[in-house]
Amino acid sequence: MTQRLTYHLESTNSLNDRQHGFREGRYVDAAINELLRNIKTTRRDGKHALVLSIDIKGAFDNLQHRAILKSLEASACPNNINRLFHSLLQNRKVTLLTPQGRPTKDQKQGCPQGSCSGPALWNLVANEILNQIWPDNVHIQAFADDFVLVIKADTNKSLVEDTHSAITQFSSWCSELGENELAISTEKTNYILFSKMVRSPKITCNGYKINRVKSFKYLGIHFDDRLNWLEHINKQGEKAIKMQQNLKRIAGGN
Repeated sequence: MTQRLTYHLESTNSLNDRQHGFREGRYVDAAINELLRNIKTTRRDGKHALVLSIDIKGAFDNLQHRAILKSLEASACPNNINRLFHSLLQNRKVTLLTPQGRPTKDQKQGCPQGSCSGPALWNLVANEILNQIWPDNVHIQAFADDFVLVIKADTNKSLVEDTHSAITQFSSWCSELGENELAISTEKTNYILFSKMVRSPKITCNGYKINRVKSFKYLGIHFDDRLNWLEHINKQGEKAIKMQQNLKRIAGGN
């Protein structure tokens, strides 16, 4: 069932090219290169670049089944695939075994990341935000539920305004009433600035401050705000030292 859905989505080019996760023939390096290319182009053009790394609270666990079914219908999937997933996701029950009895609840959300169908269903729903019309100075891409936005601007003022507009657009999709019911985790969402600005722009989401960082980890690579890769080299060096110490302990124990 999942293979048939995946085949339909790929053979009809239904998924946005900026979704790199859970797709055959797509790799981490393509997503990293796309992000790097956007940052470098913006710097070459003499503009400010703000890279926003967005974390969605429990993305896979909180995704509503009705949102999945809505996306299935909109994707023009063959009727037999549509019916199969409707049968799978509608009227599901969860029974808990407790000392007090066996309470039963309706299961209306969740597509576990480790399940067979979870990744394909997530990509289907996430496709909506990637397909939305974004301003020319805003680039959005995803690797599964890891979203990054690159906002480009000539001035501090326009950078802040355009970033807030992008956050509002993304947040509106997340919290779409009666459908997705997802939420941005403001604690784990942050931004990195590629600019000569002295002051950090004040960026907020739903009234909460979004922290600026000097470096962030994206798909295993540490991006620093100077793109000199020292942060990544240092982190990899620390990792190698820890591995060496662990190997010494194992060897010494034998």
